Amino acid sequence: MKRIKSKVAVGVVVAGMVASMGTAFAATDAGAQLKGWYSSASIVVKAAVAGDLANYSAGKALTHAATVGSIKSGAQQDIRDAGNAKTNSVKQAINAQATEYAGQISGAQASIESSMPGEYDSFVSDTNAVTNAGVDVIGAADKKILADAVKNHKNTYLNRLETGATDTKTAAAQALNTQIANTKAKLNDLLAAEKSAATDEVKANLDSKIAALEAELRSLTDAGVTDAKQAIDTKGDQLLSSSLSELDVIVQGINKR
Repeated sequence: MKRIKSKVAVGVVVAGMVASMGTAFAATDAGAQLKGWYSSASIVVKAAVAGDLANYSAGKALTHAATVGSIKSGAQQDIRDAGNAKTNSVKQAINAQATEYAGQISGAQASIESSMPGEYDSFVSDTNAVTNAGVDVIGAADKKILADAVKNHKNTYLNRLETGATDTKTAAAQALNTQIANTKAKLNDLLAAEKSAATDEVKANLDSKIAALEAELRSLTDAGVTDAKQAIDTKGDQLLSSSLSELDVIVQGINKR
């Protein structure tokens, strides 16, 4: 379509030039006429090329913008899906592990509470047997001593049991919290890396697309200019040849008049 428009424009200029050259030819500078024709024809051709280029560039810009938008949307969706999936997976694993530890602690607590009365009943019974034997021998004073000893020993181990359970629970909770914090930090680092990589990829794609578009536009423009120059040269040669032939006929007819 661009070449047809260019040739039509040149044809109109040429027709006007030929018509003007038909009158008072002998008094006209042929070289000046050709230069004037070429200047007018070149202006028309260049305007046609510029118009075609502007229309083509506008359409390419819209397509390019739509492509960039699609790439951006796809990258964001992929990052969002990956982040959500990984976060859900990590949360489920943490909850499962915490539930398992809680079950273990509950089971141990039930076992201790169940065995504790029998343990201390047996302990008291054995101690009482010794105490009773001593009472028979030593008397009332030894009975008091043994009773105090049993009481003190019992309280000591009850306190040790409570302290041990509390310390263990605190350490387990701290370990779980540390693991959760470390996991979140690692996931945040991975998300940051993915974001950076995705940003670099979409930027590189944009640069590549724009470079290809500019190269294509330069190629098309160069081809249009080459075609216009060739058409001008060809038409100029044809007009020159025709004009010289007509002048030659006039000169040859001088002796015939």
